[in-house]
Amino acid sequence: MKLLNLIFLCLFIVVSCSSDKDQQVIDPGDDDDSKIIIGSSREQPGLGKSTAYPNGRVLQLPEGIRIVKREHHKFDPSMDKLYAHANFFYVDVNLVNDRMPGTPPVTVEFPPGLLVVSMDHDKQNGLSIGRYLVPVPPTQRVGGGRDTTTIYIGMACVNESRSMPWYDNQGDEMRYPISRNNFEDFLVTTDRNLLQFIDILKDYPKLKVTKHWDPVEAHEPDYVTPDWMKIHDKIQGLIWQITDGHGISKAEIDTLKKELAKL
Repeated sequence: MKLLNLIFLCLFIVVSCSSDKDQQVIDPGDDDDSKIIIGSSREQPGLGKSTAYPNGRVLQLPEGIRIVKREHHKFDPSMDKLYAHANFFYVDVNLVNDRMPGTPPVTVEFPPGLLVVSMDHDKQNGLSIGRYLVPVPPTQRVGGGRDTTTIYIGMACVNESRSMPWYDNQGDEMRYPISRNNFEDFLVTTDRNLLQFIDILKDYPKLKVTKHWDPVEAHEPDYVTPDWMKIHDKIQGLIWQITDGHGISKAEIDTLKKELAKL
C-alpha cells in the first residue's frame, strides 16, 4: 500500500512539473529579437577568410570610358573627389574618356554593392554601400600625356582577419585611409545578404562622409573615436558579422535604424 502511494506521488510530481513547464510563457519579443534576419555569407568566395575570387558581375562602364592605372598620382584629399558612405579605406579610380574633345561629359554610375578585389590576398577586399554618379569629361592630351579623371570611393571591409589596405602607406598618405594601386577588378556583388544590408542603408544620405580620419592618430593609445565616426564603425562591424560571423539579428537591425534616424 505504501509502495502504491509512493508511485502515485511520483506520478503526480512528474505530471505537475511537466504541466508547469508547458505553461511557461516564452516572451515572443525576446525570441523575435534574437532571430537572424540577415544571414551569414562567410562560406562565400572572397568574403571572410576565403582567398577565392568573389562572386559578382563585372562593373559595366559606358562606351568610351576606361579605368586605368595611375601609379605615381599623389592622393588628393579634396572632399569633392571623395564618394563615400563607408570609409574604412578609399580606393582610387582613374577614369579615361576616349570620346572627342568638346563633347559633353559622360556620367559613370558606381552602384551600391560595388566590390573591389585586392591584388594582395593579405589585404581586405572592399564593398561600397552608396550609389555614385561621376561626370567624366573627355580626356585631353596635355604635353603628350593624358589628363585623367581620378576620384576616390569609400569602402567597407569584407575580410575581418586580413590587414587594412593602407597599412603600407608612406609619407603624407599615412594620414589618410587611402589604398592606391591595389585594386584593378571592379565587380558588383551578387551576395544576397550584403545586398539586403545595403538596402537598409540607402535611405540615409547623411551617411555621406564629409571628413577624413587619420589612421596614425587612430592607433594612438589615448585615441577617442569622434562621434561622427561611430556610425561608420558600427556599420563596418555589422558587415563583418555577415562576411565573417553568424549574420545580423532583428534586434541589431532595429538598433542600427534608431541610430541612423538620429543622424
